Amino acid sequence: MMEELARYRCIGDDGTRVAVVEYRYVHLARSSTGTRRHLGATKLTLETGEPVRYIDEACFEVIDSGELIRRIS
Repeated sequence: MMEELARYRCIGDDGTRVAVVEYRYVHLARSSTGTRRHLGATKLTLETGEPVRYIDEACFEVIDSGELIRRIS
């Protein structure tokens, strides 16, 4: 399963406002002592599902188009 960690309000090269969503993979393992959460890798996407790459704390890149997206908050 995946859980949402954060949403970042951003603006694209053309002035369009978008949101980058950060997800983390989580595996739930059940045993006789209860359920354990195993945390996995994180991934970034636009709200539309397009994959995004982290550049630095204020900038992301849409992988397919190369467009740079900057955080505004």
